[in-house]
Amino acid sequence: MPDEEIYLDVNELAKENSYCSVGSVKTSPSKNLLAYSVDYSGDEKYEMHVKDLKTGEDVALKEIGSDSLLEVDGLLWGKDDDTLYYMTMDDQHRPFRLYQRKNWKSDNPTDTLLKEDLDDLFWCGCFKSLDEKYIFFESASKETSEIWYLSTDEEENAEMKCIAPRRDKVLYEVEHGHGQWWISTNVDGSPNMKLVSSPGIADSAKDWKLVEDADGNPLFDGSLTRALDSVLVLDTHLVMQGREGGIPRIWIFDIESEKMKRLEFEETAYDVGMLAHYETDTKSIGIAYDSMITPTSSIDIKLDDDTERTILKAKVVPNYNKHDYGCDRLDVLSRDGKTNIPISVVYRKETMAKVKAGEQVPVHLYGYGSYAACMESDFSTTRLPLLDRGMIYVIAHIRGGGEMGRQWYEEPNGAKYLCKQVSITFVVFVTCISAHTYSHVKSLQLEHLQ
Repeated sequence: MPDEEIYLDVNELAKENSYCSVGSVKTSPSKNLLAYSVDYSGDEKYEMHVKDLKTGEDVALKEIGSDSLLEVDGLLWGKDDDTLYYMTMDDQHRPFRLYQRKNWKSDNPTDTLLKEDLDDLFWCGCFKSLDEKYIFFESASKETSEIWYLSTDEEENAEMKCIAPRRDKVLYEVEHGHGQWWISTNVDGSPNMKLVSSPGIADSAKDWKLVEDADGNPLFDGSLTRALDSVLVLDTHLVMQGREGGIPRIWIFDIESEKMKRLEFEETAYDVGMLAHYETDTKSIGIAYDSMITPTSSIDIKLDDDTERTILKAKVVPNYNKHDYGCDRLDVLSRDGKTNIPISVVYRKETMAKVKAGEQVPVHLYGYGSYAACMESDFSTTRLPLLDRGMIYVIAHIRGGGEMGRQWYEEPNGAKYLCKQVSITFVVFVTCISAHTYSHVKSLQLEHLQ
């Protein structure tokens, strides 16, 4: 392409190797260097390289005092091009240690162990705040987490500090902006994550307060109705991702006016998520959107006027005509007689016409409920051959997943531990559906649907 600049050509990396998998890729603060990790063995052992984007010189980093290549799990740049951070793994390939490497390109680089977690129940990782002011070390299990931080302005001989010591079954995630921590957490046993803020200091848990709008209403209070997944802190807005009504959602909160608005779309069921963002002073955000009948598109949305939307790129599916298909979002009452299970339905319109005329047609019913994973109402080209042969495709968003928030996964209302039976007894099967059962699907009880 005209004016295209190639940062890393993986085809060139793989040319002399039988296996090649690139892991982390990070540009330096000056944008002149590229740090990346690559696995040439297939053993998930990634060696760390730094490439000069001006000269093309590529340097493989080594362990201090050794000729062995440095194997890493994750990597970050500090505040300048001289400082790198990287994670190493234990014998079980669990990332557990965070190191700082100063003067990496000199003959005498130095490594400093900043933080480690020897408890193999906890998986560790590192990340940098969007405003690039802090390096974070996160240690988390499925139910408990703890995050430590280091200011990039105090990288010399500084020690990491803890935002909030771990507490059993308390999860939290953190971002920084406007001199504050912005934290999503289930503290105090809330069924879903709530949004709190506090001064950007150590041991801040006592200062956590719900983030509220201008009318004093919490944006996310951890209740059953609205689930929070993540928060993006920009100069003028907060952008939150989460779930409501079983559908992924995006909300925009104006920090100055303290008003929040949810992004709306024409279709009743869809999948939407944030694209990657690297700057805090942006006037717009990028999202990815698709549904069971709409191929994925990348959309630019203005923060001050979310009706101003520009499609940056849309996936092209050869010989596909969206208008030949239809989709619905419905509820089915489970066997317990009180829980509504959301289902997403997609079909060719002529197939549904047969159903409405009283003809039975084959139905493929799919469901998965574990690990709080969500089976979204997204687009799939591999589903089209079934639809084109006259089949209706149904996704049941059963408990054990996270479609209705964390309570869809956690006991006693979800499908975890002793409550796992409510998803295990669900059977994926192919059946027939009649005009009567489809038109009354909201009150229909399917024997195997939990």
